[in-house]
Amino acid sequence: MSIAIIGGGASAMILAAKLKNKEVTIIERNNKLGKKLLLTGNGKCNFTNLNFENLHEKYNNSFAIEVYKNFNNNSFIDFFNEIGIVPKIETHKGIDYVYPNSNKSLSVYYCLLDRITFNGVNILYNSFVKEVKKINDKFIVILDSDEKFTFDKIVLATGGMSYKNTGSDGNGYEIAKSFGHSIVHPMPGLTALKYNFALDNNKKFSGKCRVNAKVKCHSCKYSFEEFGEIQFSEDTISGIPILNLSNKICRNFNNDDCVKINIDFSHSLFENINQNRIEKEDIISFLLYRKKNTWYRDVKDFLSGYLPDEISELILSFSGIKNIRVSNLTERDIDRLAKNLAEFEIIIDKIPSFDNAQITLGGVDVNEININTLESKLVKGLYFSGEVIDIDGICGGYNLQLAYSTASIISKCI
Repeated sequence: MSIAIIGGGASAMILAAKLKNKEVTIIERNNKLGKKLLLTGNGKCNFTNLNFENLHEKYNNSFAIEVYKNFNNNSFIDFFNEIGIVPKIETHKGIDYVYPNSNKSLSVYYCLLDRITFNGVNILYNSFVKEVKKINDKFIVILDSDEKFTFDKIVLATGGMSYKNTGSDGNGYEIAKSFGHSIVHPMPGLTALKYNFALDNNKKFSGKCRVNAKVKCHSCKYSFEEFGEIQFSEDTISGIPILNLSNKICRNFNNDDCVKINIDFSHSLFENINQNRIEKEDIISFLLYRKKNTWYRDVKDFLSGYLPDEISELILSFSGIKNIRVSNLTERDIDRLAKNLAEFEIIIDKIPSFDNAQITLGGVDVNEININTLESKLVKGLYFSGEVIDIDGICGGYNLQLAYSTASIISKCI
């Protein structure tokens, strides 16, 4: 039985590494496999983690949850151990992230590639699939070079549309549509968001900085709150809390919308205080104490040492405070500072592009895929693996976990 895996990303590599004693061909448009895999976790390859409670908060639908349950994070760790990857756990803010002990995605790449080579998998590099047809019980794969190949089964593992420079341009969706499959509209996910505000005299915010904060976004469509490090640049905001929030915003965004995000900087000021909620009175007390001890300073330095200078400038500007001594701060000034520290508002008025998106939201409709085998309900012998399916997760290795879980289900059923 001959099997073609179209696409050579993480899910394809894992599947090929698991398919023993099979006639397998990977068809990859690039000159190497796993280009996106090498970028995972900033090159460190955070492939899963140990925190999979509250699965509905990790994944966007019940299909993804059931796929994970079939082959979970422990199964993934065991598989990587088998092919030579020693796992390392790094705990950050209560989350146990799992990396290769080498801290290099390249280690994962070569361990998978060695197993694929050992399994005798044929790899067609620099091969773009122009068309796939089914004639009787056989699939005919036609490349852009007009070469034709015949297979018994096809696995679409083409990924989505994120990281276009790795070759992800949505070609897999076109192949799926040619077989009658529906595609849930692809949108960028886990991406930085463009914000819209100006400082005094419409001056652009030009600083680049990082700060711990609580991010809150509430609307009739979704509610989100998460604490972590966020990153500001001239016109975008990112960091894990923002990337996770971007999934909900992009999935629900209308062109006429503008989404308001509240950033609570007070949690960076009170990070060591063991309480879930910081009251406005706590912030006011802190500011009054600060005023009492630093009364002689310029107001531009009032929050220096507690927040990055760039963030201090934002808070002071939006509070309408400038060019005075700390000693001259009024009760009203303190009140406005407290409000902006706790509820600094950013407006997102434009959906981001795929340019910096880590994943794709949307894809092949899960209602048309057999959840137990990942075989098409419409076309016998056609399977779907990884990001090409309308399944996705938040940051932290959850999406690479899905790449593994989908590939593992197929490897048992094909």
